[in-house]
Amino acid sequence: MIGVLNAGVGNTVQKRSEFIYYDAKQPYMQQWHVNYDRDLGHQLTAGAGYLGSKGTNLPFYGDPNTTPSEYVNGVKQLVPGEGIRYPSWGRIRTRINIARSNYNGATASLNKRFSNNWQAQVSYTYGNSKDTWSGGQIGGSDFDNGAGSATDWWDPEYEYGPSSFDIRHTLVINGTYVLPIGKDSTGAKRLLLAGWQIGGVAQFSSGIPLTPLEDYDQVGDGQSDTGLQKPNVNGPVNYPQTVDMWFDPSAFSVPAAGVFGNAKRNSLRGPGLKVADLSLFKNLVFGHTRAQFRLEAFNVFNWVNYGLPDSTIFLSGGVRNPTAGRITSTSTPARQLQLGIKFMF
Repeated sequence: MIGVLNAGVGNTVQKRSEFIYYDAKQPYMQQWHVNYDRDLGHQLTAGAGYLGSKGTNLPFYGDPNTTPSEYVNGVKQLVPGEGIRYPSWGRIRTRINIARSNYNGATASLNKRFSNNWQAQVSYTYGNSKDTWSGGQIGGSDFDNGAGSATDWWDPEYEYGPSSFDIRHTLVINGTYVLPIGKDSTGAKRLLLAGWQIGGVAQFSSGIPLTPLEDYDQVGDGQSDTGLQKPNVNGPVNYPQTVDMWFDPSAFSVPAAGVFGNAKRNSLRGPGLKVADLSLFKNLVFGHTRAQFRLEAFNVFNWVNYGLPDSTIFLSGGVRNPTAGRITSTSTPARQLQLGIKFMF
């Protein structure tokens, strides 16, 4: 047990606690991979690969002090006539190692080794990571798009879906070019013209997932943690992909009383990411000492990367949230320039 807190509620004392399950199992991961590389000649190498993994006995976190639920014809609902399991207690958040994960990913790359003053690489990754929980071991999520605790501590499989860090598509391009000018010069001309190199890296990624939520105890399971339950989804979710409506929340509805929503954890997708950095270096050699002047531009094209949209669909009483689907932040800063000098000796 981590601790017990007696919290005053009116004229009564509500007991709350934080536990680590006493008989926790050892978490472990299993991984397997295969890669194939092919020399194409002309300093070119191509590669393709597959990576898989499976996680077992991973941390899972939530409040066991809820009303029992059951599945009736595939629909998760409260057991009629039941109340919370421990009525003399309030919140009993507990960590237990019962979550699971799996990952399948494919990679492809093309590499140009350094020759003729330049080198470059292009790599693509398709990833598919799913789990029943992604972090959030002590009541706060490890990810901006994750919940602090589970909807139902007794039903980890209800949380099964894309991992909070799942990114399906990632493309990375990088390269370096050493300017050939001035290398045969001497004196001041060599000092001014020789030793320049340009480098850059660009990344393009698809968006991370997020969960449609209700911010109140719509089901009526009685647990202290609210904002964890999910609505019903009535069909495919459309994505207008505007700042005011990244996804269309009209696809969701409020479930019947005592019934859990059929929307899945992390079933929505946020905006993608694109960023490019550029660098200009000037290398100077003084005997055994080497100096490098660096001009670096981060997000050089000043691309705007949007943050996550508001995924709370319904407010207290089943009122539709007017800001559902709206984006009010960015995920990366604007263009930044950095000038520096580096000494190597």
